[in-house]
Amino acid sequence: MSDFIKTVFKFPDEITEDIRKERLLLEMVLLSTSTAFIYSGIMLMLGYYEIVYIAGSYGVFSVFNVIFYQQTKRYKFFKSSQLFLLAILPIINQIYAGGYTDSGGNIIATLLAAIGALLFDSIKLGRIFYAVFIIGLIAVTAYELNITEEGYNVSRQVSVILFSITILCVLSTIYFVFEKFVQKIDQAQKELTTEKEKADALLLNILPPSISEELKNAGEAKARGYASASVIFADIVGFSKASKYLTPGELVLQLDTYFRAFDDIMEKYGIEKIKTLGDAYLAVSGIPEESFTHAESAIKAVLEMQKAVNKIYNEGKVRQPFELRIGVHSGPLIAGVVGKKKFTYDIWGETVNIAARMEQHGEPGQINISESTYNLIQHKYKCTPRGKISAKNVGELEMYFVER
Repeated sequence: MSDFIKTVFKFPDEITEDIRKERLLLEMVLLSTSTAFIYSGIMLMLGYYEIVYIAGSYGVFSVFNVIFYQQTKRYKFFKSSQLFLLAILPIINQIYAGGYTDSGGNIIATLLAAIGALLFDSIKLGRIFYAVFIIGLIAVTAYELNITEEGYNVSRQVSVILFSITILCVLSTIYFVFEKFVQKIDQAQKELTTEKEKADALLLNILPPSISEELKNAGEAKARGYASASVIFADIVGFSKASKYLTPGELVLQLDTYFRAFDDIMEKYGIEKIKTLGDAYLAVSGIPEESFTHAESAIKAVLEMQKAVNKIYNEGKVRQPFELRIGVHSGPLIAGVVGKKKFTYDIWGETVNIAARMEQHGEPGQINISESTYNLIQHKYKCTPRGKISAKNVGELEMYFVER
């Protein structure tokens, strides 16, 4: 039925909440109209012509109302008129037919108006129509009590059939409407789950998994101090000058090519990328989960970064060859989440400053490391001492080049 209604009434493919309600009300009206004609047909066969007039008139009016809505799209009039008829006609029909027995408890259908108002309009209107149902129930009950046994016009067998038809039609309509709303809730839950997964994935792209989990559960992530970690600073030599000759699209594309490759390498060795600063890349090995081999992992990663830069050029992904100038220093630092809206996971401490000086005092194509990093990896890698070099705001530092 949904596809039929969508085609005939030319609903757009993009379903808003208002359109969803309009479609559901149309389905409810078509269903109640069908049951009205079925009810009238049975009454006609049984010879109760008086009842046919009222029930049948509802069905006929609904058909014309649906056609009117299809032509004019006057949804408010369509909704109000249908709810009004559903609220009034069953009461009139029951009294006109002779009470509960002769009408088959037709007043139950008035409850559809209250449910329809609740679902398609407001709680306030739903309560009003529910009050109409209660008042109508009291009225027809009082009327019924004044009818003598001889006043009934239908046999017990026919009465049972009529009640069964009324209950079946009304409750089937109620079930249909609520089934649609349950489907809607299920769909909303699935969409909510999907959006939550997207949000979680986005958060994981910004923060380490453990920090992300802490932030979701506690609403904040406490800063942590680390006794030893290895900070990596990498800079694409000459890229800033070359960027003057690149279009904005080319510049971003080339940086994206390099940084995507670096991200994969960091993930491979369990190293946390912190951020990019223009054409510079900052990462830390040994946080947020501490590691005794953080320095070794850092050196493995930076050696692979050097290879990746050459590979990217050889594959023709960039116009000209570039080299990396890389600095690594190991030591204590503090890591934590800062910011309110565009929060970020960042690092602080003298170790970060020294790592930056290692990069600044390095050379293109070389990996310049500090003495503390050298002490942690010397048993695995051959390094060339450079002696003490004066670094701004730090003083003289022992530096080493890692051999390829």
